[in-house]
Amino acid sequence: MHRPSTTTLAWWALMALTGLSVAAAGVAHDGGTRFWMTAAVAAIAWVKAQLLLREYLELHRATPVFRRLIQGFAALAPLGLLASALHELAR
Repeated sequence: MHRPSTTTLAWWALMALTGLSVAAAGVAHDGGTRFWMTAAVAAIAWVKAQLLLREYLELHRATPVFRRLIQGFAALAPLGLLASALHELAR
């Protein structure tokens, strides 16, 4: 029996993480858990970005400067989600 490739496994992980983030976002509408569920979605988004960068964009082959730039860009969405959650929590 042949073993699935790492890109296939990454794709399945991305699908599972997407389902998990949709479930967390659904729970976030219940009020008190909103901040923590948004933080969970942000963490999931970061993990998904890391999978994409490693398995599909092959960031390990990039120069160190380009690698840092791309890692910073990939962190923008999760950080934006956290900032939004903190802003809403402070209201």
